[in-house]
Amino acid sequence: MMKNIPEKINPKIIDCTLRDGGYYNNWDFDIELIRKYIHAVVRAGVDYIELGYRTKNNSDYFGPLAYTTESFIEELNLNNSIKLGVMINCTELIQSKNLETHIRSLFPFSEKTSKISLVRIACKFNEIEIAFKAGKLLKSYGFKVCINLMQISSIKEKELEDFSKYGNLYKPDVLFIGDSTGTLVPENIKNIYNSLRIHWKGEIGIHAHDNMRRALINTIEAHKSGFLWLDSTVQGMGRGPGNTKTEDLVFEIKDINNSNIDFLPLIDLVQNDFYNLKQKYRWGSNPFYYLSGKNELHPTYIQNMLDDKSYRNEDIYASIKELTKNKSINFKEHKLQNSRIYYNDEIEGEWSPIDDFLDKDVLLLAPGKSINMHKNAIQKFIKKFSPLVVALNILNDIEDDLINYRIACHPIRIFSDLPKYKLFKQPLITPQKQLIKWSQKSLEFKILDFGIKVKENIFEFKKKSCTIPSPLVMAYSLAMLNSGKAKKIYCAGFDGYEDGDPRQSEVDSIWEAYFRCPNYVEIISLTNTLHKIPKSSVYSFL
Repeated sequence: MMKNIPEKINPKIIDCTLRDGGYYNNWDFDIELIRKYIHAVVRAGVDYIELGYRTKNNSDYFGPLAYTTESFIEELNLNNSIKLGVMINCTELIQSKNLETHIRSLFPFSEKTSKISLVRIACKFNEIEIAFKAGKLLKSYGFKVCINLMQISSIKEKELEDFSKYGNLYKPDVLFIGDSTGTLVPENIKNIYNSLRIHWKGEIGIHAHDNMRRALINTIEAHKSGFLWLDSTVQGMGRGPGNTKTEDLVFEIKDINNSNIDFLPLIDLVQNDFYNLKQKYRWGSNPFYYLSGKNELHPTYIQNMLDDKSYRNEDIYASIKELTKNKSINFKEHKLQNSRIYYNDEIEGEWSPIDDFLDKDVLLLAPGKSINMHKNAIQKFIKKFSPLVVALNILNDIEDDLINYRIACHPIRIFSDLPKYKLFKQPLITPQKQLIKWSQKSLEFKILDFGIKVKENIFEFKKKSCTIPSPLVMAYSLAMLNSGKAKKIYCAGFDGYEDGDPRQSEVDSIWEAYFRCPNYVEIISLTNTLHKIPKSSVYSFL
């Protein structure tokens, strides 16, 4: 239990579970779950419920809580004493032709006739003037208004003072700060509070993200420092790493022996309904969100990569390293795509595969389960036919003396696996010159430097370099062996992936691009594979 929570401030907890959690399901929650959730958080002592968004955006299908209309709230049959709020995005207001007309279309009723009593406006610093003007209009309609400044960790002290000054000029009800990247440490919070207090004497709130597992700590610290409004969500549900958990916050703030408090409905909601939702949508902090918070990256970068099964751990890590080179506090789709292209420039290597592979039969080994299942047969094949054996990455299922070469091209994975490569006898085929941008570590073993460039849907085979459609090592291997004019490629361990796994279609597209190449080297899989490549049984050769 955290101690020293000040008694002089009675905090107001605003739960925004369905609004923030709606990013996972397009705000399309079951109506019975909505009712159950509202009952649970109200009984646990939550003061306001930010039920969803208000928007005019109809460019895609969104569920009812993207709009949170008066008619939908009527369907919930809620007690009139429950205080409800919605959020609007300032970006949408800026795009509107007429601010007052747009606000009026979102809020056709005054607070006296609306089921909504609270409106929060989310804005970046360069949007604050429009946000405050919109807030003034909403105040004139009778709503309680909060201006929510996002990306607080990147806001300079002078900008905080300006935010405070605008607050004093336009007089909303609450100034909120949003720790969008989950980067704040408790020591920052008092300084932020003091900067806001230069001009603003009203109420202040915090919305904390849990990238670095400090959301609750920062929220409690904000409470101690004088913040009155505290944000939370059930089970921390929210984009990426999520937020301060409502159940943790009310346990800290509310008294279990208060006759108005009953934690049991919330506990049931957490243990049953939201346990299942979390298993499905997998929000919450992990090492990648921690790194994104530490480096002030927008959590949507991590969320998108985790949702895309074609990203392996090394791909996500490499993208994070690339994104941190240029400030990426705002999410941009093109930045994410570019961060995955490790080899943009065409740089020729020092080694020509034709010197080693011309007119040779080759056995290419990938790390599928079939390698271990048929290990003895594969080793007999090698001993009987003496192909040149090329192993992908650090594959070690086959006797090391039977392998002639290793090949790798993923920059992060190579440097992570350096200690293992140093123990192998074989030379490593890799784009050595291009690895320098990723690490200054020396490769203290024999390297065959073969250059690489990545360009969608393209295979090109040159003397000392290649162009491939993906930075996967299997594509690099195929290109290298075609540049070397190998006689025939046998392969094993290219098992494929289960139905629905995006990696299957990604690898299939590489094979399709390969088979479109004129005069490609013939390839035969000796083990079973789900990919559409020619197959023969290794046992038929023995």
